Amino acid sequence: MLHRRSTVLFIILVILPLALLAWLGTYLVRDAEKRTDASMQAILAERLSSADQHLLHDMRQLTDRLDSWGGQSVGSARLMAQRLAAHPWVAEAWSTQSPSKPVETFEGKAVYQPGQGFSSKERVGAILDSTQNPERIPQFISAQEDGGPPFQRIYIPGSFLSPRQMTSEWMTYLKMSGYHIDDQPAQSGTLQSWSGWHVGDSIFIYWHRFADGSLSCALMNPQKLMNALYQRLPPPGLAIPPGRMMLTTVKGIPLHEWGKKLPGSEDPPAAHRACSEPLSQWEMAYTPADEEFPKPYLFPILLGVSSGIVLVFVVGWLYFHESASEIRVAQQRVTFVNQISHELKTPLTNIRLYAEMAAHRAESQGDSIAKRQLGVVEAETARLDRLIQNVLNYARQQRDKLTIQTKPIALDENVSRIVDFWKPLLENKGFEIVSSFHGPATVMADPDAIEQILGNLISNVDKYGNAGKWIAIRTEHDAQSTRVIVEDRGPGIPSGKRRTIFEPFERLRSDLAEGVSGTGIGLTISRELAQLHGGSLAVCPNYRDGARFILTLPNQP
Repeated sequence: MLHRRSTVLFIILVILPLALLAWLGTYLVRDAEKRTDASMQAILAERLSSADQHLLHDMRQLTDRLDSWGGQSVGSARLMAQRLAAHPWVAEAWSTQSPSKPVETFEGKAVYQPGQGFSSKERVGAILDSTQNPERIPQFISAQEDGGPPFQRIYIPGSFLSPRQMTSEWMTYLKMSGYHIDDQPAQSGTLQSWSGWHVGDSIFIYWHRFADGSLSCALMNPQKLMNALYQRLPPPGLAIPPGRMMLTTVKGIPLHEWGKKLPGSEDPPAAHRACSEPLSQWEMAYTPADEEFPKPYLFPILLGVSSGIVLVFVVGWLYFHESASEIRVAQQRVTFVNQISHELKTPLTNIRLYAEMAAHRAESQGDSIAKRQLGVVEAETARLDRLIQNVLNYARQQRDKLTIQTKPIALDENVSRIVDFWKPLLENKGFEIVSSFHGPATVMADPDAIEQILGNLISNVDKYGNAGKWIAIRTEHDAQSTRVIVEDRGPGIPSGKRRTIFEPFERLRSDLAEGVSGTGIGLTISRELAQLHGGSLAVCPNYRDGARFILTLPNQP
């Protein structure tokens, strides 16, 4: 029992606090790491967004320059194509008056061959198809309003391609109005010319369509265009990032890198972002340097948790050291009492034996005074024997060695013999004794244990229920169990004490206990013996005339 209690106390005082501290430390460390990572991701997202917005702004500026370079105010697609061909980044320029008219080609200053599968006629036709009916495409309507992004993709009816699917597809983008602060809103009902980009896999075609339906296009040299964009990275006026910023295609092909590339930037990227339209075929990524985002400062957390763990160990060690000392002293006391009790058993047995012999002799000689005096000696000897037996059983219980030896017994005969033994003492004190035996023929039990249980219960009636001068002992049984009931008409047991009276050394702290002697372990031993039988010993809560104890024994052990 002591070992079980020590184990439970060890779990409560040491294991649970350690588990709580470990969980708390892990939670705090993970929370700090999450907060640091969230802050890092927010900063990296802002850095990538700034670079993306710079690329997008440069593309918008280039579009505005091409609009003014070609001279959109001339109102002629052919003349604008001729002027676009003079731009140093243009490889070819095309113009057509309508889808039914032929495409006229003008050689540009930049040398560039898109590839064998490229057809200028197909590209011009695709741009014409995308922009031929402004009333059916919502982007054209919003292009005449104020505000909006620099570019917007034209969704051709029936097309559901996402920006990530543009690696091998051509997409057409429209330049939106209202991007610049000095853009003038278009007059309602007036359809002006519009421009934008037709983009393929690293191929950029600038287009400009006039209000009359004519179209001018310019095939850009991608190397010159991209080199111009790269030269403005990092954005002017912003510090060079300590890590490594990368610009790649959506397929992962590297295009450009910039940054100081300090230690740590050679690791895989920590943040990614797809470029905005019309550069959606590109992607930006950033790997921060080690000095940019240091690891979370976990020393205070680890110090606090470690201090708590050490404190729990110290407190636990001190507690169990003191407990071990107290248990050792208590065991020594129990051992001493046990030895003394064993030593008392032998002379007590002799005293009881010779008292009985003297009582028989006094009875045979007719000496009533001597017989009465020897009866008192026998009763006190029996009480002392019972107290010593309680002490011995309690010592065995503390060492987890309390056992019983069950065998078939006639319970009614056993209880009747115990009642007869106590009858002279109780009658001399004026008790009315009521007995009723209706138990089974036999029951599996230890007769010595039953005698000790009933002896303790009757002795308690003698000590605490003396005011009622009444005691009843009866037996009864049903299909499942057999019960021995002992009840009195004394002051009773308060409801708050019905459980605690079975604890060792627990006694009613009231006038009931005044002048009453005893060890305080009788009910503890009695309940333990009942439980060893597989039964129970309890106080009946519904009995109001005094105290009623019910010993329950199972019919099947």
